Amino acid sequence: MAIQLSAPAHQAAHNLAIAFSGDDAKAVEQGFVELQTAIYESVKQEYEEAIASNDRAILAQRGFRVLTSEETEYYQTIIDALKSRNPKQAFADITGDDAQTVPEKMLPETIFNEVLKNLTERHPLLEIIRPKNVGYITTWLRNKHTRQLARWGEIEGDITGEITSAFEVVSVRQGRLTCFMLIHRDTLELGPTFLDGYIRTVLAEAMACGMEAGSCSGKGIDGEPVGLDRDIHEGVTVSTTDGYPRKTAVAVTSFEPAEYGPLVARLAKDERGNVKQSVAGLTLVCNLVDYLTKVMPATTVLNAEGRYVNDLFPVPTRVVTAEVIAEGEALLFLPDEYDLLVAGNRGIEFSDEVKFFEDKRAAKMVTYAFGKAYDNTSALLLDISDLEPGYVNVKVRGTVKTKEQE
Repeated sequence: MAIQLSAPAHQAAHNLAIAFSGDDAKAVEQGFVELQTAIYESVKQEYEEAIASNDRAILAQRGFRVLTSEETEYYQTIIDALKSRNPKQAFADITGDDAQTVPEKMLPETIFNEVLKNLTERHPLLEIIRPKNVGYITTWLRNKHTRQLARWGEIEGDITGEITSAFEVVSVRQGRLTCFMLIHRDTLELGPTFLDGYIRTVLAEAMACGMEAGSCSGKGIDGEPVGLDRDIHEGVTVSTTDGYPRKTAVAVTSFEPAEYGPLVARLAKDERGNVKQSVAGLTLVCNLVDYLTKVMPATTVLNAEGRYVNDLFPVPTRVVTAEVIAEGEALLFLPDEYDLLVAGNRGIEFSDEVKFFEDKRAAKMVTYAFGKAYDNTSALLLDISDLEPGYVNVKVRGTVKTKEQE
């Protein structure tokens, strides 16, 4: 269970998500500072109220975990390092030069799994995409064309070559997501349980903002994932400055069957022309304002019982919102055809990359990740600026006369 955040923490997370969708590094850095400050105050209040009850059940209800011996030892090591007069050296003694390759010097796997779980609880888009923790694996073999993995016929080069081409080897370490956090010296006395709750919450929210921005509109260069709005057709030219080009937006004026069916059909075949097994899990993502002013009116009708029924599509579609989507746009995609792979982290490190007040310690954690759709038919970029409200079609049999004709 994730720790509940206060209203200021939710607003700070929103601001960081907006900052990630832009190109202003200073805005991202400031967003991190505001987020962790708001989370610190929120988590501290939750912890102090829970610990006052002297009841483990209350702690659990508020999102604080009973730590394993390995987790307790890890956090106590971090606390001792942060208390030391020379934290930079203390952290160097913990991690050494081989922190990227020695698992026991990284954040314990159980903690990292909880971070991934917490970020999906508060972010529906990531819950649908389902980031995969691939541990310490640095390369990943994925299947791009599931229907071509078996073939009748003679054992010939063209057949084996076709099957081989159905796989793609990707590097999980090509992307790096760095999260900063401030740890107040006086709260180190609260112990490993508080530190666990605070660090998990900061990492979950910061990583979620970065992952949402990257999976929706990442450029595919400079460590960013390849976003769903990017044109990744075979042979596409990737710019060294702008990365993959954006898809050409498809103008949509309604979600009526005659228009929505052909739209979904564009996702039903892969780039090679093979019909996919299904379009199950079809998802539409837009920002909240567009949902309330465009998507909701276009997919809501009043039924015979006098009740409004929401999110009605001719093809079953789940709608989620994300701040990183620009107004007037939406993404229609198949979540099972987008891989967001998260690799082993380097553990918690001391950071002097940003300067803070004397009563606080700055720390960071670097996570490796890779994100890319199977091919260019996994997602569509939609222009919904002229989306019309939905209505119920009524068909009348026979001849309808006007009042003048009667």
